[in-house]
Amino acid sequence: LRPIEAAQGSFGHSRQNVVAMASSYMGRFDGSEAKHASPAMAAMAGAAESRDANVCMLPTSTKWSVLSSRMEGLVAELSELVSNQDAYCVSQSRAEGKAMCAVREKMLSTPWADEWAQRRTMFSYGEEMSTDPLEAVLLKQLVFMAKPRRVLEIGMFVGYGAVAMLEGSPTAQVVSLEIDPYLKEWLRSCLSDAGCAELTQRHEVMLGPALESLPKLTGEFDMVFVDANKAEYKAYVEGILARGLLAAGGVIICDNILYNGYPYMHSHFDAQPARRNFGNAIREFNQWVSDHPQLEQVVLPVRDGISIIRRTADSPLARPEPSPKEGGSAD
Repeated sequence: LRPIEAAQGSFGHSRQNVVAMASSYMGRFDGSEAKHASPAMAAMAGAAESRDANVCMLPTSTKWSVLSSRMEGLVAELSELVSNQDAYCVSQSRAEGKAMCAVREKMLSTPWADEWAQRRTMFSYGEEMSTDPLEAVLLKQLVFMAKPRRVLEIGMFVGYGAVAMLEGSPTAQVVSLEIDPYLKEWLRSCLSDAGCAELTQRHEVMLGPALESLPKLTGEFDMVFVDANKAEYKAYVEGILARGLLAAGGVIICDNILYNGYPYMHSHFDAQPARRNFGNAIREFNQWVSDHPQLEQVVLPVRDGISIIRRTADSPLARPEPSPKEGGSAD
């Protein structure tokens, strides 16, 4: 053979060997080291005593052997990563005080469905309507840091957020706008039974629809927490600004600003279409604040999303250049 033909023949032979090696049985692939091939196999092996042992029997995103276990591993790892995040953060956030604990425990023990069935409440309620524990302790810390004199809360429900802010400062006055008289009495009796009645001396609950109560307010508020009708957020903030209720340097904190993902998810993926209108209202509100020439906001993915809003005019002024010290030498 001529040299070039010999080379081609040698290359062809080597290529066949590589293909043969790649397609031949190689045993277990690296990455298949899950204790069991699938949750089904793990279940057949018998239940483990601890949660950690149960988790360790699952496949992961890298430890799998067949398509079904690969998908199960991805879902299991995603669930482990995402679903435990809030619980871990709350477990490490030791900031819930006595009054907050009393409100939370009473909320969890209240038979809300029965109260609604007996028409004692104006609406059907559930614990998911309360300020989340992680968000509540964040509010408490924000009040501690900002030291507001007066706080306005729009939408109180059981008052978990209001009590958190009251706990955050020994002097702050909190005014809550709440539509349901049942909830006002519910919170009063809760704090009284818990031996925390002194907090009610710094807490005023104004009953009625928020948009009707706002014009009745006087004075200024250093902090505002908005957590009421999602379709009215824009009207709340407009009213606060127009009536001069926000003090110089004051901030507005809005809850549910990511509203179950609806503001940024396509409607094709709506799991609960009835929520779409609220989601659209929140999206429009977020954009309105973002485009507002006199406002600045930061959106944070805490629970269902919160935003912190302030006026741009309240930005601290740039520090003036320091003047040379008298008697000093210039280099």
